[in-house]
Amino acid sequence: MSKVDHPFVPGWQGEAGWAAPGEPPSSFLSFEAGDLGAPFRIAHGRDMMFDHGALVQDYNFLDYFFGDPATPVRARHYLGERGVAVYLPGLPEDATLAQARAAFPEDVLRYLQRRFDAVEVLTGEGYCELWATA
Repeated sequence: MSKVDHPFVPGWQGEAGWAAPGEPPSSFLSFEAGDLGAPFRIAHGRDMMFDHGALVQDYNFLDYFFGDPATPVRARHYLGERGVAVYLPGLPEDATLAQARAAFPEDVLRYLQRRFDAVEVLTGEGYCELWATA
């Protein structure tokens, strides 16, 4: 079996289906070569809101973190939804969709396009659709 690059540990190689030292067994059998937009971290979260003991809202989501860990591009996908919402650090609060589009890292967009049907980005007018499948 040939060596493959680990999707989240730059420079580390191993066999398909392996785990890096100290990691739990990997479910990755293969991944797209050159997936440069891959996040450095993916975290699962769940926000549950109760009113007098009764569950009234339940948000189950995955957060993706891309780029510089000090100022990451953050994307949130609510499980069961078709798209993902993205926050770009450093974008002015009153940014337009055109400004957000110009600042959006192309490799991150390609990564998200391969996985979701729609990508929204936070602008001065709230979340706006940046891209969607036809």
